[in-house]
Amino acid sequence: MQLSIFSGLIQRIVFYGCEIYTDQLRSGDDYALLKPAYSICLLDGVLWHDSKKVHHAFRFTDLETGRTLNDTLEIHTIELGRYHLEEKDLATASFLECWLYWLLHAHEYEPEELLRLFPQEAIRLATQTITQIAEVTEDKAMYDGREKAIRDRQWELNASRNEGLIAGKIELIRMLQEILNLPVGTDSDFEGKTLEELQSKTADLQERLRNRRVS
Repeated sequence: MQLSIFSGLIQRIVFYGCEIYTDQLRSGDDYALLKPAYSICLLDGVLWHDSKKVHHAFRFTDLETGRTLNDTLEIHTIELGRYHLEEKDLATASFLECWLYWLLHAHEYEPEELLRLFPQEAIRLATQTITQIAEVTEDKAMYDGREKAIRDRQWELNASRNEGLIAGKIELIRMLQEILNLPVGTDSDFEGKTLEELQSKTADLQERLRNRRVS
């Protein structure tokens, strides 16, 4: 799935990854029937600003021993903001870059053209089996798509609303700091602060202002 960068994105990625894994079973099915699930998230921008890597792979791993729960769930993030691929570059592109181009542009080509552009066995197999998506019934696809669209839209609205509230709280804090003759916070001072933390800071400054008026 292709995603834009919003607050709550990491939680959303994990949610959909777990959904892919659990949707394999129906009521009464044995857990042993579960197959490995791979969630590949194509991000419009850059999520990990402290890393130059384009591709990150996440697995269930014990931090102390390094032991990994293999053959369960893997979540892969690929930051498209770092890529500018063109068809003419495919002949010399890396395997990952070819996959990226296929994922982004496969819908623009006929299957025969894709087989010509991508001789790699794994990508050829993906091209040959892409029609398996049609195995999902039309009704279920429409229902799942509608439910997903509702959740995604609500998530975007909540993220935008929360960002607006945070911006408003920051401006209020700066105004109170000016009134109290305190150093006015810079953008870096507020970076990473949650709405709850800003509300607590606002309440503290308002209390100080009330006390000053009384005295």
